[in-house]
Amino acid sequence: MRISAILSRFSILSGALIFFALSTVNPAFSAEKANRYRTHYKAALLADAESGRILHHDRMHQKIYPASLVKMMVALIALEEIESGQISLQDSVKISRWASKIGGHQVYLKQGEIFHFSELMKAIVISSANDASVAVAEHVLGSTKVFIKRMNTRALEIGMKNTSFYSVHGLPPGRGQKLDVSSAYDLYLLALELLKHPQYLRWSSTRLDTFRNGKFQLLNTNHRMIKSYRGMEGMKTGYHRRAGFNLVSSAMRGGQRYISIVLGAKNSRMRSKTTRHLLDYGFDNFLKYDFNTKGNSVPFTASVEGGEVEDVSLHATETISLLLSSNERKRLEIWPQIPALTGAPIKAEQKLGTLEYWLDGKMLKQVALQTEFAVPEQSILSELTSMLINLGDTN
Repeated sequence: MRISAILSRFSILSGALIFFALSTVNPAFSAEKANRYRTHYKAALLADAESGRILHHDRMHQKIYPASLVKMMVALIALEEIESGQISLQDSVKISRWASKIGGHQVYLKQGEIFHFSELMKAIVISSANDASVAVAEHVLGSTKVFIKRMNTRALEIGMKNTSFYSVHGLPPGRGQKLDVSSAYDLYLLALELLKHPQYLRWSSTRLDTFRNGKFQLLNTNHRMIKSYRGMEGMKTGYHRRAGFNLVSSAMRGGQRYISIVLGAKNSRMRSKTTRHLLDYGFDNFLKYDFNTKGNSVPFTASVEGGEVEDVSLHATETISLLLSSNERKRLEIWPQIPALTGAPIKAEQKLGTLEYWLDGKMLKQVALQTEFAVPEQSILSELTSMLINLGDTN
């Protein structure tokens, strides 16, 4: 079948490989359910970790107090420093007087004690230890002041436009100091960065561990969700009176991973309940579909002028995966964009047009089309033969 000039539409199954956000309250999530819970928290978000697609959001750019969620940035910077070779998990860290005096949730570090860097990182990620967070910051960059500057620089690099860090632990500030601020969307960006470091998930999914050679237990601050929600990988909790109950979660089932963020919940029960509903919405309503797989791609052709053949076959250059609900799957369209006529010669695997994937007026993804074989220019003999055939047909 010849396709020339072309905006044919093909309905198919699928979803989205690039980031885009849907309405503030997604219809499939149910307006009734969303409105019922939104009075119990300040902001919420659910996203597909692989594609970055935001499936549900509520006040995602509103500034809130992250509390201990700031430790996610502490962990990210520490892991990046390890990756670059500047520090090691086996480093010995001597506890300073300042670190030993930090209150709140802690592992009771004492001035002069020495721990492996890995032990302190576990204390931060698993048990949200404020004193360990100070010790890590001091070891990585010499002081918490310098470390906080790095935190804010890194936040801007990631795109966290509504975030300002003033501490390495997230505790309520003393007199004359400022509260750390962030947003659901910014923390989602931070979570995406942390997912690049598998070690973080190994720690954050650990429900129970030990400290001080087994003398002290580290109970994960998210231990109930880790125990009861299938696929829960942890991430980070946060709380103080002005912040409310915060939770950034990552959960994976069957290769599909979602990031859930609930901020400013009225209590830990509502924080967990809202997180469950968000993650259930993702797992229950969306599927991933592959397109342009070998032996299962839509064939296209392009018209050729002055070549040995009149048409050349085209195929997509890459397989793509798209995440969609069942209703979106029915509405997805492919628009081939192919030149009306292409002059010979044409090379094999030459880029010739594109496939565009559209949903509800938004382009989700574009992939190149390329030729399956070469088309040389028509030879004089071939041209004469064609002329004689055409003359015969007219007689």
